[in-house]
Amino acid sequence: MTQLKRSPQKNIFNQTWNYKLFLVIARRLPFSAFRFIVRNMALLWCCIDRKTRNQVEGNLSRIVGKNYSKLRRISRELFVNYGVYLADWTKIIGFDTPELFSYFSKIEGMEFFEEARAKGNGLIILSVHLGNWEMGALVFTHLGIPFNVLTAKEEMAGIAQIRTRARALHNIKTITIDEGAFFFIDIVNALKRNEIVAMLVDRYEKDSGVPVDFFGEKTFFPRGPVSLARATGASLLPAFTVLEPSKKYRSVLGPPIHMEWSEDKERDICVNVAKIAHVFEDYIRLYPSQWFNFAAIWDR
Repeated sequence: MTQLKRSPQKNIFNQTWNYKLFLVIARRLPFSAFRFIVRNMALLWCCIDRKTRNQVEGNLSRIVGKNYSKLRRISRELFVNYGVYLADWTKIIGFDTPELFSYFSKIEGMEFFEEARAKGNGLIILSVHLGNWEMGALVFTHLGIPFNVLTAKEEMAGIAQIRTRARALHNIKTITIDEGAFFFIDIVNALKRNEIVAMLVDRYEKDSGVPVDFFGEKTFFPRGPVSLARATGASLLPAFTVLEPSKKYRSVLGPPIHMEWSEDKERDICVNVAKIAHVFEDYIRLYPSQWFNFAAIWDR
């Protein structure tokens, strides 16, 4: 069950001191001014960090093709959008419910959630690093629905602690994957209570993932969600929260991903993990400039 996520790439934003600084500044500046500053920092990062920009463009080329001018434009948009994501996260986590929901234009697919929750076996919400994934959890907790976020044990413990404390402000529980079995018990118990367990599924290494076709190339996705669904009967729902041109967020829950079960457990894992990967291909194609993977996903 243990799955180790790729080590986060160090950059100007992915630093503990930077998170702390942004949290302080966010309390003192108007929303528009704070967004302006951080998005321009991200644009500067795009201009000076050629290595990361090339990695981003390599990832995007599998989605939008190899047109150089198009890749540069979407890559630039991606860096700017990431700055907006980080600015919004640090600003909005301190808001109360009415103000929080004023930054959402739409919340779609709640009928899928209600139908799956009525089964009583818990829900596993799957997402990728698309848009503002942390914002999506706030939708549920401010509706009084228990929410658990499954995260890897990160190298940058300071950032992990900041995110854990920020989630706790909105009654979001963090379950950290480690080498023991206690985290697995926490997940199963949460599902037995018919709660939500959410996880990201697009950054896994060869020794802990299942090889699937993803944008035409072999990519490794985690087996954990399918193993949990098989063991608990929990439903698997894709979800994402993206920034619209209106500068408000659109949060979407997709229909449950149908699992195929047979006597062959390993076959089921491979078939169903591939289904998950293919579902997220469609979402990423819609919003390529909000797919925040700054390290190369595929080997060159």
